[in-house]
Amino acid sequence: MTRIAPILSATAVFATVVCAYLVMAIWYPVAFIWATYEDLVGEWLQFWCFVATFLLSLRLVLTKCRYRPFFALLALGCFYVAMEEISWGQRLFGFTSPEYFRAKNLQGETNLHNMLTGPYSTALKATLAYGVAAGLLLFGLVYPALLRLNWKPITWLHDHGLVAPPLYLWPFFATAAFFEIGVLEFNEAEIAEILVGLALVTTAQQYAFSHRRKLETHRVNDWPAGSTTRFAALIGASPVGLLTLSVLTTMLVYSQPASKSKIDGRIANGVEKFAGRYARYERWDIAASLYQRVHDEKPRSCATLRKLGECHRNLGNSRKSNAYLSQALEIDLRKLEDDPNAASVHRSLVQTYRKMGNLKKAETYLEKALQIGLDRIKEHPDSPNAAYSLGRTYELMNEDQMAFEQFERACELNPTSKKLRKAYYRARKHVD
Repeated sequence: MTRIAPILSATAVFATVVCAYLVMAIWYPVAFIWATYEDLVGEWLQFWCFVATFLLSLRLVLTKCRYRPFFALLALGCFYVAMEEISWGQRLFGFTSPEYFRAKNLQGETNLHNMLTGPYSTALKATLAYGVAAGLLLFGLVYPALLRLNWKPITWLHDHGLVAPPLYLWPFFATAAFFEIGVLEFNEAEIAEILVGLALVTTAQQYAFSHRRKLETHRVNDWPAGSTTRFAALIGASPVGLLTLSVLTTMLVYSQPASKSKIDGRIANGVEKFAGRYARYERWDIAASLYQRVHDEKPRSCATLRKLGECHRNLGNSRKSNAYLSQALEIDLRKLEDDPNAASVHRSLVQTYRKMGNLKKAETYLEKALQIGLDRIKEHPDSPNAAYSLGRTYELMNEDQMAFEQFERACELNPTSKKLRKAYYRARKHVD
């Protein structure tokens, strides 16, 4: 039993992480947001995993270990990833992104990885995700499995310095590969980064442990019973320590008034996003509770009222559904009295009347929104807001190509706007 203690310990860590996220995703959505969103516990856990791997790798680089070149590269890679996770301290210290990053970075932040990937679905993002997933499977499963089979080309690579993760870590890498491609569309790529971080920490720990104790092999199955028991305890204790650091860091950052305001805004945004995701999975009860939180913060948001109406209709409560839709209708009609040429209000009325089943009224307001949009484009041909507004109207008309052209024009006129880029990438996905 002592010989397999590290395997059991690693399996327990893997099962705990996956089950914890599963429980949060199914029953505790706000906790899931705290465990996956920027500047919160999940991201800080990623950060500390890569910092720990960096320090362990650096320690091996300073020894006479034959795997020094690999761990030198791993140390550099982990340092880079850790700093990218926190945008090189931008969100901690609050410095403004240079103009180049505001225009080119998909999140407007000072980091490199969001030059290619971000909160928008793009073909490049999907290609990179599949590439990363393939790399995780090759490095974390195929390579150590072939090494276990003593395939000569693989043993030659290992003997000449290419470190192999312990085979018992394959669930970390395989699950991370699946999560990385985003099949569930539930922010699971953040869980993938945590699993990879924990696997790399354990890999570096195993090589550092065997080197420090002058063991003849890096394979735990060939270690003395006492060594395997101590290493198994280390595998179990490390995630606890890293999680503790992550919670303390989150609390420290959240205690700063400027950071707290930004994080609260990010959580509120996350609540609204996850409400939509739960609705997509027809978890109408959770979606309704999350939309209710949004409504409490923004009681005059007609979009939220419509979504609450949809949730309660699907929960079988027609009376409550109609009440929310009537409230949305009343708010927009009052807005229209103040500004009859507000295209956004006309579009909102279109959506409300559609949900109420009054398609004739919806068509009337859609025609008015289109006319307002076309007139504004004639008057202000270089206005990004006019192009964006017309694009939103074309979306309601299911004219995907025309909507895309307007959003593309809006981004050309104002390339630093996150709102415009989000609309552009969403429309491009529909066109593609």
